[in-house]
Amino acid sequence: MLAGLEAQSEHPIAAAIRLEAQTRNLSAHPVQDVHSSPSEGIEGQDAVGPLWAGNIRMARRMEADTAMPALAQFTEGAATVILMGRGAQVLGAVKVADKARSTSEQGITALRSSGITDIAMMTGDRRTVALRIGADLGMTADEIHAELLPADKVDLVAEIAARGKVAFVGDGVNDAAALARADVGIAMGAAGSEVALQAADVALLSEDMTRLAEAHRLARRTASIVRQNLIFAIGAMLALVTAGLFFDLPLPLAVLGHEGGTVLVVLNGLRLLADPIRGKRPPV
Repeated sequence: MLAGLEAQSEHPIAAAIRLEAQTRNLSAHPVQDVHSSPSEGIEGQDAVGPLWAGNIRMARRMEADTAMPALAQFTEGAATVILMGRGAQVLGAVKVADKARSTSEQGITALRSSGITDIAMMTGDRRTVALRIGADLGMTADEIHAELLPADKVDLVAEIAARGKVAFVGDGVNDAAALARADVGIAMGAAGSEVALQAADVALLSEDMTRLAEAHRLARRTASIVRQNLIFAIGAMLALVTAGLFFDLPLPLAVLGHEGGTVLVVLNGLRLLADPIRGKRPPV
């Protein structure tokens, strides 16, 4: 039943549940009229009636009894718990153990090495889960923000934006508003939902988090070359204008100086083709 309910969800946990159902050779229960509730879970309808699956917030909204002894023991620890029910009745629960992408720690370390020190992790999951994942990534408790609704993420991005420019990385529907609010929204293209991709300014075409640091370095190098090109172009124009005002500048020499400046700018820009990232698919 849970696999059938999660069959129409883009959430990574839904994908994990579907994969486990396939591993156990379970057929998905037919569920229709499925819709998601941000930072809570998912709801649908089968032949018997309404079904839901989600976190403790959704269970409370459904007025379900979450104080059962067996359920209390099940929700202990640092795993994500998905409750499933029909109305106020809890039918069962599933534990899902989140783990960080293998490249996330390297990506964060590379960002810190490039001079970015203000890094925060935002999640709608329980704080115990967030702290476990954050510890694996070398993050402190102060850098970890858990149990957030989409609106909470937007508010937190706005708070950080008061201290400077903000880039937000996300891949889910719950991240779309924060992606749009940030100065630079970055979606994980391979795993990102359609809504997240539409809200983002940049899409990483893989789940390799080290690409984030590479994209940041490439952006800074591009900005540096743009500034150099502006200096070259303005300097060439000033030199030609000054020579034309105070000296008898031959037309061929003036044309050569103007076109030569253009060629210099183009050649300087082409230096980006020698960037180490050239052998990989670049961010778009």
